[in-house]
This record gives sequence, C-alpha cells and structure tokens, in this order.
Amino acid sequence: MSVVFRLEAPYRGEYALHRLTFGGNGPAAVAMVAGLHGNEVNGIQALNLVAGMLRVMRPKRPVHLLPCVNSIGADEARKRWPFDDRDINAAFPGDPEGAPVERIAAAVMDATDAELCIDVHSGATTVREHPHARVPLSGPELEHARAMMLPVVWRRRGDRYEGGLVGAWRGAGREALQVRGGRGLALDMDDATTLARGLVRLLAHLGLISHQDTGTPSHDTDHVQDYRSMAGGFFVPEVQTGERVVSGKLLGLVRNPLGGEPIEEIRAHKAGMVLAVRVYPMVHAQELVVRIAEDAT
Repeated sequence: MSVVFRLEAPYRGEYALHRLTFGGNGPAAVAMVAGLHGNEVNGIQALNLVAGMLRVMRPKRPVHLLPCVNSIGADEARKRWPFDDRDINAAFPGDPEGAPVERIAAAVMDATDAELCIDVHSGATTVREHPHARVPLSGPELEHARAMMLPVVWRRRGDRYEGGLVGAWRGAGREALQVRGGRGLALDMDDATTLARGLVRLLAHLGLISHQDTGTPSHDTDHVQDYRSMAGGFFVPEVQTGERVVSGKLLGLVRNPLGGEPIEEIRAHKAGMVLAVRVYPMVHAQELVVRIAEDAT
C-alpha cells in the first residue's frame, strides 16, 4: 500500500489517498476506484475482496485499487466531502491547485493512469440496486462488462459522455465503465461479493490472472424503465432486486402512511428483471420506487 496524495485536514489530522498495487512492473493495466461517496461501502468491501484474491494471484501487469477515496466522509457516513459538502465525483478532472475536492480529484486521475478504469458505486441510501455495469451501447467497454457476468449489463445511450470520474477517464483517452450494487449506508454482502467476483472475472478475461469462475451470462439490455410514485405515501414493495417479472406484475403499493389504505398500484409494463427497489418506504410524488431492466424485444 502506498499513499499517493496527502492533504492537511483541520482538527482531523491528515487526509491520505491510499492505493494498493498488485502485479509486475510497467504501465498499469487496470485501475479500480471505490468510496468516492463516503456512504457507499459496498464498493469498499468489493475492492477489499478483490485485494484478498490478488494477494495470492499475482497479476501479469499492475492492477491499482483505490478502495476508499472519501475516507473522511466514510468516517462520518456522509456521501460528500464533509468540510464543504462538495461531491468529489462532480469535481473531475480536478485541479491540483484548486479546492480540496478538486485536488483530490486530480490526484485520483493521476493515480489511475491505466488502460481500463472502473468506478464502483452503491445505490442511493433509499434504493437498493442489483449488481450491474453501466456502459455505452457498443465498444470495448461493453465487451469488458459482458466478461464480468454481473447480473445486468445496462447499455445506455450517450453514456460515453457521462460526467464524473468515468467521463473524465474517457476524456483522457482511457476505457472506463461504472459498476453498481447494493445501497448507501448499508453493507450488502451478497451484492459486494457479486461485484468482486465480476471484477475478478474481468481480470481473468484480460489475461492478467489465471482464474476459473463460471458465471451466468448477464441480462443485457438498453431498455431500462423507471417506475415512480404518482402520489406521496408509504411504498410497500412486492418484488425484490434480481427477481424476474412479467407484464402486469404488481411491483408495489403506495399506501396512506396513516391507516394503510391503498393509494396507488404500480405494475410492470413489460417483462424483465428488477434492477432497483426503493427500501425506504416514505415517498413523495415522482420519486423512484422500482427500476426494471426490460427484456429485449
């Protein structure tokens, strides 16, 4: 483990950006980053699981892991950088002479100078997401995502221009993708383990390690439908992430929080796999309650 960047933090000692590197000399093949948001701990656990495997499987080329970028935010279970409440993921590509989050972003860019870069996230604190990769409609990132065999590959129009760290990596000429699983403020061990296994499959696919892990091909789609409550209330889900649903399936009910009377039924328009479910039941109108990765038509 090495410290690639330091920053004095008032009253809290020193902020340090840590990087773990496994493998031989030469240019890095892969860089993986987690913990840009301090309350998203599933990515931290996933990269620590990957680190445990790489300690016994020496990659043929260097692999960089940055398991927890926003460590001070993680101390306080906060998504953003605590001192000025800024989002590190909105500060890329950063500025080495700028504000703290901009300096951290610039340091992350320098520390992840690899051919392929992966940004690992959890869902929001109110929503659990099934492990999946978000990629452009075509190109090398799509093939990398398919090699991971995560439950879902979400091909997104315009994703090549996505902001944040992924967009900055692509702007710097690197292949990049984002993977997500679980929810914020919670350690979902099954989801973290699924993410870690996918990342290790990718390293094997790239020829960096020797590893046999037969997974199941992903549910591959570019049609993802968000379902939002039409009225405020108490959302009670009838499905869980990873579940297969058919058209007309009851996804959940919005009920009156005072008495429980039903206000709204939410049903699937098309068949597919449940990609996200709201886990905090209080909802306002137009808030996301379920997301379905629809079957290809």
